[in-house]
Amino acid sequence: MPDSAKYEEFKTRAAEFIPQDRIITDYLRTLAYGTDASFYRLLPKVIVQVANENEVIRLMALATELSLAITFRASGTSLSGQAITDSILLRLTPDWKDYEILEDGKKIRMQCGVLGSDANKYLAPLQYQLAPMPASIDAATVGGIAINNAAGMNSMDTYGVMESARFVFLDGTVLDTGSEESRNAFRESHATMIAEVSMLSQQLRSNTALSERILRKYEVKNTTGYGLRSLLEWDDPIDMIARLMIGSEGTLGFISEITHNTIRKYPLKASAFLVFPDIRTASTAVMRFKMNNTPVTAAEMIDYYALKAVQDMDGVPDYIADVPQGATAILVQAEADERENLERDVATILAEIDDLELVVPASFTDKPEEYQAYWTIRKGIFPAVGATRPKGTTALIEDVAFPIETLADALVDLQNLMQKYGYDDGVIYGHALDGNLHFIFSQGFSNKEEIDRYERFIDEVCDVVVDKYDGSLKAEHGTGRNMAPFVRKEWGEEAYNIMLEIKRIFDPQGILNPDVMITRNPKLHISNLKPMGAVSDIVDQCIECGFCERMCPSKNLTLSPRQRIIGKRELSLLDGENQKTFADEYDYMAIDTCAGCGLCSTVCPVGINTGDLVRQLRHDRNADREGVSQWIADHFGTVTSVAKAAFGVANVSHGVLGSKVMGTVTRTARKLSGNKMGYWSPEMPTPAPKLIASDRPAATDSKFKVVYLPSCSSRTMGPARDAKEQTPLAEKTEALLRKAGFEVIYPNNLENQCCGMPFKSKGMFNQADAKAEETINNLLEASNNGEIPVYCDTSPCTMQLKDHLDSRIKLFEPVDFIHTFMMDKLNFTPTDEKVALHITCSARKMGLDQKIVELMQACSTNVVIPDQITCCGFAGDKGFSTPELNESALSTLADQVKDCNTGYSTSRTCEIGLSHHSGIDYQSIVYLVDQCTEAKN
Repeated sequence: MPDSAKYEEFKTRAAEFIPQDRIITDYLRTLAYGTDASFYRLLPKVIVQVANENEVIRLMALATELSLAITFRASGTSLSGQAITDSILLRLTPDWKDYEILEDGKKIRMQCGVLGSDANKYLAPLQYQLAPMPASIDAATVGGIAINNAAGMNSMDTYGVMESARFVFLDGTVLDTGSEESRNAFRESHATMIAEVSMLSQQLRSNTALSERILRKYEVKNTTGYGLRSLLEWDDPIDMIARLMIGSEGTLGFISEITHNTIRKYPLKASAFLVFPDIRTASTAVMRFKMNNTPVTAAEMIDYYALKAVQDMDGVPDYIADVPQGATAILVQAEADERENLERDVATILAEIDDLELVVPASFTDKPEEYQAYWTIRKGIFPAVGATRPKGTTALIEDVAFPIETLADALVDLQNLMQKYGYDDGVIYGHALDGNLHFIFSQGFSNKEEIDRYERFIDEVCDVVVDKYDGSLKAEHGTGRNMAPFVRKEWGEEAYNIMLEIKRIFDPQGILNPDVMITRNPKLHISNLKPMGAVSDIVDQCIECGFCERMCPSKNLTLSPRQRIIGKRELSLLDGENQKTFADEYDYMAIDTCAGCGLCSTVCPVGINTGDLVRQLRHDRNADREGVSQWIADHFGTVTSVAKAAFGVANVSHGVLGSKVMGTVTRTARKLSGNKMGYWSPEMPTPAPKLIASDRPAATDSKFKVVYLPSCSSRTMGPARDAKEQTPLAEKTEALLRKAGFEVIYPNNLENQCCGMPFKSKGMFNQADAKAEETINNLLEASNNGEIPVYCDTSPCTMQLKDHLDSRIKLFEPVDFIHTFMMDKLNFTPTDEKVALHITCSARKMGLDQKIVELMQACSTNVVIPDQITCCGFAGDKGFSTPELNESALSTLADQVKDCNTGYSTSRTCEIGLSHHSGIDYQSIVYLVDQCTEAKN
């Protein structure tokens, strides 16, 4: 049967137990979902989104029967090309998130799709954390961390801390190493595998020279090839098999669940940038730390060019910008339970380097906000350096390790090599305490000369690492495609033959992630290279690392920020009918379903806001509607009056027809209109009463004054018809402000004021800027040129106005104002009622997370902040025009807040979708504050 027929049969038979919408074959999504953080690209023929272990088992059996290659994929943050394929990609859905904390935090059981950062969040209240700390831990899953044996800044990896795991092998057998019953069953069903692994272990142990070399090489980090130490360090073949799976990069089987032994999260820490005049002196310091057991828990090297790349990041000490050419920093950390012990450890560290020259006097900080910033900077080095690369080039990262006693000489050799091959922008950094260093450089692949230069460079790097120092060609980033051609060179013929046997035992057909780890292609590392064309100054810095994806509300519906950029880059390479077809799909997948919230920028190491790209694309698409947009801006009061009238008609109809009939009628009408009619739900707002400033209570002699700017949404939208609290937001807000003793002042011409957000979201930048400036001018007048603070009742509007703010105006959104000006003017009596909190994306971007939590905790003893919910996806009007975005973003909300009585937020439009998808009323946090407070006498 030809391959094309096999793939068709695979899709047909897979559809018997996998919903059709989870079997993906279109060009845009196979490209976007099939690309990882490496500099390689392959296009899957089929992507199946798998939701549970049983689906994986059945798909593996089907692929085996048809002899079709399969590759597993989680977050796709791997750097060596181990998560891409041109065959079948099994991609995890969001369902793999279950976890269980064991033994009061000493252990944690997790499904493979749990993010490393989420696991640490769950463990934090118990003062424990995961041991592996890869720089990608915020975005990487624990399954991906395990299958690559990723480590990080504290030297610890999954191999060393795994308590047990649940594996799925190619024949569909499941082995749970934490279950004695499962282990015994596996011994019976897989006696041949057990015998063959045992034989390999005996063969290796009988070869004293090879055994000693293997164990010696694992004294430093090593992820090149299969973990042969498993055959030497464990006596039970089941344990050998389990450890061989760790770091096997999906070439031996699938990890569905893992249990980790955790490590203590020490309450006290101190960190410092120790800046030495050159890389040799810095290496000498690290060698002393390691060989003398100095009490450093981490020592990260950052060379001169890496320092230059991050010098402008938030939290970097000012002196970094002025260090001399060649200076190299070691970022060190000490941790302790008690202050006295921490101070002693810091003194010991300083004494160890007392005779070494420092460019800047050593200065430790024990302030969490400072040392956390230091380590955030360290995590962001690779993307930050990659962002400075010339357009059209790729940021390559190599990952090597040397015996610690050779570190100084080895790093000087690396520096010389980069200079020899013209990589003048190359940087060296990494986990120096383990002899594990990364080096990054810009590499073009647009012509043969560039590819040849890279090939010669890598060949010589391998000679230095292996032949001169007997180091590791891949220390923690995995072999992947990048180093597969060199596994034999590093380990030698005998060890490599054992690895071939391991592959044969686990995967006799060779269909699990072929070419990764083991390959016959000596040129694999320079094959299938990813194009990185320039498309927009907004996103050209993107290295497709994937750190952004966890924050995106559309990630499970259509595309993530990374995938939008991948699609845009591909679109620029297409022409003719291919371009048109791709562009039509891209319109919906990338443009229409983007919330534009910008949360991607909060975790992107170089601050890329893919929403800005999408708004620019909307601007280009809507260029012929500029006149309409201008008319709306010029007649904004009229437009909001019409909107209120529409809400009024909908409310009356709702009252007459009831929710069920109204829903049926509006869904039918929406379908007949081609989805041009907005989506209706029972949580649709009623029209807000007209707010006339002249009707408000007269001015008082209060010494506290505030200018109150009700947003257009709160001026237009009243509470939902069936909401328990029917007081309009503007009325409730004014009452609360007056309760706290404030005289409330309204700006003039209020009905025409707008922050500009509705226009900006459509790419109508001229009108957005004009409306914002108009509002700012009115606020300047109302606030007496900034003398009086300004309160805006909606977080997104506040953030938009701050982008245009006159420096004299002191503008606050609700939580910020209450926290700053009202906490001392009100008596809080917290309720025991369980309440839900949604922190809007704009509040997050303004850094108000902690203030919101503190205010909620002042109002309730039982606050629920739903997990995995970032932006709600309502996005102003997307909840009306593209309701599936809101539904997808909040798909896990209802179960998490089912025991809550009410929910609170700081955006009226967000609250519509939150109420609809949660089953409880969401309203402004102002309502809760008013309920829980009394004026102080």
